[in-house]
Amino acid sequence: MVQLTINIENKAIIPYLKRVLNAIDGVSVVSARKKEKKGIEEAREDVRTGRITRYQSPEEMFDAFGI
Repeated sequence: MVQLTINIENKAIIPYLKRVLNAIDGVSVVSARKKEKKGIEEAREDVRTGRITRYQSPEEMFDAFGI
C-alpha cells in the first residue's frame, strides 16, 4: 500500500475531494489526527502564554487554595 499526503489550504473543498477520492476503486480516505501535546509541551505553552501563578511561599499557595 502506498500513502499520499495532501495539504489543503481551502477547507471548503474537503467534502468534495473526499467524495471524488472515495469514488476511485482502491482508494480510501483517512482523516488526519492532530498531534497530541505531551505534558511538558503543555507546561511550556502555559509559561509562554502567561497562564501561571507565582507564590512567594507554600503557605501563600495553600492560603490561595483555601487549604
